[in-house]
Amino acid sequence: MRGRGDAAVTNLVVSSVCNRHCAYCFTLDQVPPGRRFLSLRAFEEHLAFLDRSGIDRVRLLGGEPTLHPRFPELVSRARRAGKAVTVFSNGLMPPPALACLEALPTQECTVVVNVTPGGSARTLERQRETLRRLGKRAMPGLNLYRTDLAPGFLLDLVAETACRAVVRLSMAHPVLSGRNRFIHPGQYRTIGARVASLAGPAAAAGVRLELDCGFVRCMFSEAELESLHRAEADVGWRCNPLLDLDLEGRVLHCLPLAGLLSLPVAPGANVESLRAELEAQVRPYRQAGVYRECSTCTFKAAGDCSGGCLAATIRRFRRVPFRLEGPAREEEGAWLPG
Repeated sequence: MRGRGDAAVTNLVVSSVCNRHCAYCFTLDQVPPGRRFLSLRAFEEHLAFLDRSGIDRVRLLGGEPTLHPRFPELVSRARRAGKAVTVFSNGLMPPPALACLEALPTQECTVVVNVTPGGSARTLERQRETLRRLGKRAMPGLNLYRTDLAPGFLLDLVAETACRAVVRLSMAHPVLSGRNRFIHPGQYRTIGARVASLAGPAAAAGVRLELDCGFVRCMFSEAELESLHRAEADVGWRCNPLLDLDLEGRVLHCLPLAGLLSLPVAPGANVESLRAELEAQVRPYRQAGVYRECSTCTFKAAGDCSGGCLAATIRRFRRVPFRLEGPAREEEGAWLPG
């Protein structure tokens, strides 16, 4: 999953095309003009990069990665290279893409189907059918980009579709251009309560919760953290270079920071060398965090919390237009302190 905190994690962007228009999309600063799909030759170069880095899993991103016209061929080449496959999808897949994933061994395939409430009944039914057909290869996910989103419906999806008994929860983070909607750090406590409220029902249903990158420890009360631990949720405070390889052959710290931090992939480069260089670039921002209080936080000083999403931290020091959405306000302008 994105943000697992594993040093050997790299995502391959294979498509800039998408068949949805999510308000929180974090790829908006990444899409190159004119280029829509990764070439097969570039894909082979990316596979060689994974080999040099000792990575045995191909993780495919978009846009919507399954819209790549040669998607089944990408999967086939990854499998011939001895790689397991992870796909981050909205579930609205062309039939050939769905069929090729359905044919993979269950233990070698993970598809995160990102479901957004409020879509049409037809969209939700297609996503449900994707989860149903992929079964234990797939799990539902939700990007929390509004504080009023209740994630409990994901448990129903797991029960209805007999997919993998895992629910992946993400927070929508800002892109630096300010073009997307995201959760403001002042709203993190509300999100923390929403997430924690799912712990008991998830445990009762035999469903494990996985939290993606950018969460911070202080967004949960001690009681909420205890409930998540009792439910055996995968909770962590991660923010590190994921190394997203884009359509231009650049390696990005992560997609929300595409407009700021990227490196060319030199011949012979591997994950460790590129991560070290990107970490050096962001080190000054790492001293801060999403809140002013992060600089004196004992958990952050001890390495028990990353200080939250680096994109959100950097926005504290950049005066760019952006939109904040909360239950009672929407504002334009500069960073509002946490």
